[in-house]
Amino acid sequence: MKRKIFFLTIISFVFIFSISLLIYAKDAQIDGENLNVRTGPGTEYDVITQVNPPENYPILEESGEWTKIDLGDSQGWIHQDYFSVIEEPESDENSKSDDKTDAPDSKKEVESSDNGEQSDDSTDSTTDTEKDNKYLEQTLAGKKIVLDPGHGGRDVGAIGTSGGYESTYTLKTAQILRNMLEEQGVDVYLTRSNNQYVPLTSRTTHANLVQADVYLSLHYNSTPELPDVRGIDTYYLSDRDKKLAEYVHYGIINETEMNNRGIEQRDLHVLRVNHRPSLLLELGFISNETEERNIQSRAYLEAISRGIITGLEQYFR
Repeated sequence: MKRKIFFLTIISFVFIFSISLLIYAKDAQIDGENLNVRTGPGTEYDVITQVNPPENYPILEESGEWTKIDLGDSQGWIHQDYFSVIEEPESDENSKSDDKTDAPDSKKEVESSDNGEQSDDSTDSTTDTEKDNKYLEQTLAGKKIVLDPGHGGRDVGAIGTSGGYESTYTLKTAQILRNMLEEQGVDVYLTRSNNQYVPLTSRTTHANLVQADVYLSLHYNSTPELPDVRGIDTYYLSDRDKKLAEYVHYGIINETEMNNRGIEQRDLHVLRVNHRPSLLLELGFISNETEERNIQSRAYLEAISRGIITGLEQYFR
């Protein structure tokens, strides 16, 4: 009898645990404007904040017509009439279709530059380059990379000397990097493809669900009180990611010739709850007038992207 009760208890625990995982894998996509988030499942509970479309939040629990969501730094309840349930974060198909025109057609540029007469030496050089590119494609092809443009929506991040938003710069960087990675055969996933607010937990859930080979959180730094500060920082948490941090960081430094502020192990939310190899990159200071001008240029963002790709190629080699 005791053994039977023991096995029933174990089966019940596994069942409940499986259901909780299934619920947690779902997101609530907000449909109603200024939707109240309450401390409990009912209108008698206090309002702690409001959410708006098209924001997504992980679902934690359900009670009658109410659902508990994860707000990142807190949790709260919303009524089921004002959101839609999505099974998983937005797939990469939509992300891949956005802003394709931003990417230069590098293959066409190479072909047009090779139409003129060349000496034997230049032919050899071109052949070597083609071999290098082919090896790069073989190294990165089929890899799953999640790019997380920091901030978005109501969270604009830091504000630059020109009044530009960090959230705008990170999205533009992610779009350019995505297009360049896709040219190498990489499967790229964006945690956001437009100016929308995405909770921190949803960003990392995205990487965990698709079993990403690498997750990169893209940011720009700011110290308005010290406007002369400039340079690149790279953060990692798990010891397993130290080599990844070194390869990507020095790839960026070598390509951009920016000030090297170093690599640091730091306990950041998007790294702590991430089960995939992950980094947070601070790609320059928008509080520095000169550096922000660089960041606003496509040439700089392409240089950053080349450096990241070089680092990834070395990591996967």
